[in-house]
Parts: sequence; structure tokens; C-alpha cells
Amino acid sequence: MKMYFVRHGETDWNVNKKIQGSADIPLNENGRRQAGELAARLAGLQKEGEFQAVRVYTSPQLRASETAETVAEALGLSCISLDGLREMSMGKWEGMSWNRVREEFPGEYRAWNSHRRYRKTPEGESYQDVVSRAFSAIAYILEREQEDVLVVTHSAVLMAVRCYMDNCPFKEREMLGRYRADNTEVVELSGEELARAVKQFHEEEQRS
Repeated sequence: MKMYFVRHGETDWNVNKKIQGSADIPLNENGRRQAGELAARLAGLQKEGEFQAVRVYTSPQLRASETAETVAEALGLSCISLDGLREMSMGKWEGMSWNRVREEFPGEYRAWNSHRRYRKTPEGESYQDVVSRAFSAIAYILEREQEDVLVVTHSAVLMAVRCYMDNCPFKEREMLGRYRADNTEVVELSGEELARAVKQFHEEEQRS
């Protein structure tokens, strides 16, 4: 079994370099075009037998659900929303640029950036929080599916999950350099490897 993870299409906040987090921002015109192009590409692969997802799972946030529904319709698949796939909550920093965050929250930003796996943003989440709920959503999918699925989610979710799976430090350079996904980029992950990561994570939580 494979899980094909997709980052949502472009939004105006992506263009303007604003931190989105839990803010429910819709796709812009280019984002809708990207979703349509992704749908057409996957439909073509489906027709050729090279892409065989049987269901689409999505974050409930607009930018993800709009992307997912466009693809699901083109593929003739059902689309299921899971709250655990939503984007990382960035709390007070949402709507700001990273430069503004560094200027207005210098101490909080340094503390978070130095310990970003476990440190929460002001009134927001940590990457550990994101991994925990994302793996709960993935476990839900693994329990119900034996065949390939498409999962539409967000940049921080993908970075956190992949970083944990590769046992990579949750540092800015590694996360952005190795794991950042472009809008509507598809990332293929093995269901077996995901299952092992979920099991390992839950065992670690129980020991802590």
C-alpha cells in the first residue's frame, strides 16, 4: 500500500509570504488551476494504470479540501475529511511574515526555533503536536484501507511526518532543505514504513 501525500494548491497568503497555520484561507486563481492540473495528471495516470488510489483523504481546511475535491471528482473517488491532517497552528504568528515575527517576537522566535520539535508557538502548536495528530489520522487510514490512497494536507504536516520517519533533527535547515513541498507536489510514502513510524511514535509517547 502507498500513501500519496499532496500539499494543497496556492493561496494569496502563500504569494504574500504570510504564515497561514489554522487560518482558513481558500485557494487563489492559480491554486485552483494547479488543483485542476494535478487532477488531470493523476486522471491520466489512473487511466494508464500507473496510479490506483481508491480514496482521497483531506485536511478540512479550505485550501486543502478544495484541492482534494477537485482531484476526487476527476478520479471518481470519495473524499473524506480528517481533522488530524490540518495545518500546524501558529497561534499569534498567523497572518504575519517570518521577518515580522522575528522583529516583533524575537525572544519567542529564538526559543521556538532552537527547540522547534517540542516548543509551541505563542498560543499555537509544536511540531510534536503535529506529528501526534497526523499519525493518529494516518493510523485511522491504515486501519481502513488496504489499497493506495491520496492524502491532501499542508507543508508543516508533511515536513514533520517525513522528518520523524527519517529520524532527522527538527531544525530549520533540514526541514526546509529536505522536506518542504511545493504547492500540489506529490510525495509518495510507503504504508508499511508509515505503520512502523506510527507504532514507534506511540511507543515513545507511552514511555514518556
